[in-house]
Amino acid sequence: MSIIAISDTHFGLSSSTLRQDKRVDFLIWEMWRYGDGCEEIVLLGDILDLWRSRPESAVRASRYFFQKLSELQLRISYVIGNHDHHLTIMTRESELMERIARGDLFSVYTPNLSWSQSINGLMMNMHYPTYALRRKGRRYLFTHGHHLDGIQARSLSLIKGMRKLRGKEMTPADLEMMMAYTYEGIYRSSLFGRLVGLEEGLWKASRLFDRMGPGLVRDPVKRQYRSIDRFIKDRGLSPVDLFVYGDTHRAGAYGSCDGPLAMNAGCFARSNGRRLETPNTYIIISDDEICLREMGRRDPIRRLALPGR
Repeated sequence: MSIIAISDTHFGLSSSTLRQDKRVDFLIWEMWRYGDGCEEIVLLGDILDLWRSRPESAVRASRYFFQKLSELQLRISYVIGNHDHHLTIMTRESELMERIARGDLFSVYTPNLSWSQSINGLMMNMHYPTYALRRKGRRYLFTHGHHLDGIQARSLSLIKGMRKLRGKEMTPADLEMMMAYTYEGIYRSSLFGRLVGLEEGLWKASRLFDRMGPGLVRDPVKRQYRSIDRFIKDRGLSPVDLFVYGDTHRAGAYGSCDGPLAMNAGCFARSNGRRLETPNTYIIISDDEICLREMGRRDPIRRLALPGR
């Protein structure tokens, strides 16, 4: 039995490569052929792009994809990313309304959220920011990856440093509050085309800034490995044998003798201004190995043995 991880489909954008039904059909066929009795599909965030398209457009564009997943009758787990972060806000506000109705007005911070939600008729297990799974004596951790090093993390690190100068530490609750403030602003601006264009320009500039940062390592997973290790330790998520994420749109894998094996699932979206080396990639995790595959390619891009139990 296997687990398949898919990330960054960005439904709602013209750059989404799964917006064509025939490509969804081909992907489902490949998962059936190479999945070796798949029992679960993990969606690693940015499945719906609620930053640059209206919610109804994103959900409409994803309809066929979710319909085909529902026909498989498998367990579907959806880990929220940054472009679909508003789904997290919706469930938090729903909880708040229930607490207000009961007269429970105490502030509550939940470091990990899990709930059930139906999108396009498909009921899924939703998670934010991580989804942990224990299988065959190993512990897998799935997350989108927007908490790791990058332009967003650098800006937050600057604020964190400023808080330290004032004698205050930044807590995970502070971090989530800041992300929610920023992401909700971007989500709301998706209703205005000119603002979307402006933000596109800012994100392109931020990617250029990110490439100029320290540690210019070609392998994107190797470059982020320290941040992955720190993310696991800071949130008390150890031990982890396999860390799976997306976000950067660049597939890859890296591991060390004293840390987990980390793999990035890549994406199903065309890149603006830069050709991806390996587009349309996904991950298949079996009992003893993990494979990084590119849709339409017969042989895996990478095949790695899972860490010993």
